[in-house]
Parts: sequence; structure tokens; C-alpha cells
Amino acid sequence: MENWKLTWTKLENLSETAIEGLPDNLPGVYRLSYKAEDGNYYVFYIGKAEKIKDRLLQHLSSTEENICIKNYLSTKECFFRYAKVTEAYIREAAEKQMYKQYEPICNTKEPEGGEDVKVNLT
Repeated sequence: MENWKLTWTKLENLSETAIEGLPDNLPGVYRLSYKAEDGNYYVFYIGKAEKIKDRLLQHLSSTEENICIKNYLSTKECFFRYAKVTEAYIREAAEKQMYKQYEPICNTKEPEGGEDVKVNLT
């Protein structure tokens, strides 16, 4: 079994300004969180992308089809963080493990990533 350690960015405000500062062709995994009234951050969506910048901008656009994400963006203070992952199979494994760990409410189905790779998500 392979073991991978991801290097996560700090939490950033989920805004076009913050996202525009990301590199254009950055592959990886990401998670969307909101800050609750208790002061804690809770993950409501996880994902992977070959181009994280483009994918995050899609979430903010009017073409976002996930109603759950739209609701969080319109009612909560939302944040994102990501980890660069160049290998597609590692992105898939990390996405599946994040899904199991965070049980994000806005993901509609469990990702299909492999279970033969262990990814450190912290």
C-alpha cells in the first residue's frame, strides 16, 4: 500500500479575489468549509480537479448546479483549502478518503477512488 502526505494550504475566504490568485493549471484536491456560530469550521463539500482554480470559480458562478453548495454560499461565510496532487489516482484516493472522513453534506455520492493508497489528509 502506498502512503502519501498532502500539504494543505491555510483556509482562505471562498471569493473570486482569493481564487484568482491561484496558479492556472494546478491539479489537486480541495474542500469547502463554513464557519459555524460555535466558531468551528465544518466541511460541506470535497472535490478533486485537474485545474482547481477553474473548478472553484465554477462553484461561485451562476452555473453551479449543486443547490446545496449554492445555499451554503448564500447563507454562510465560506472558505476553501487545497492540496496540490499531480497524480490522478492519488487525487481520486484522497477524494474518497476525505468523503469518508468529513461526510460532506453537499456531495451527492461517494467518489470512486481506490482504496490501495493511504493519504494523510491533515
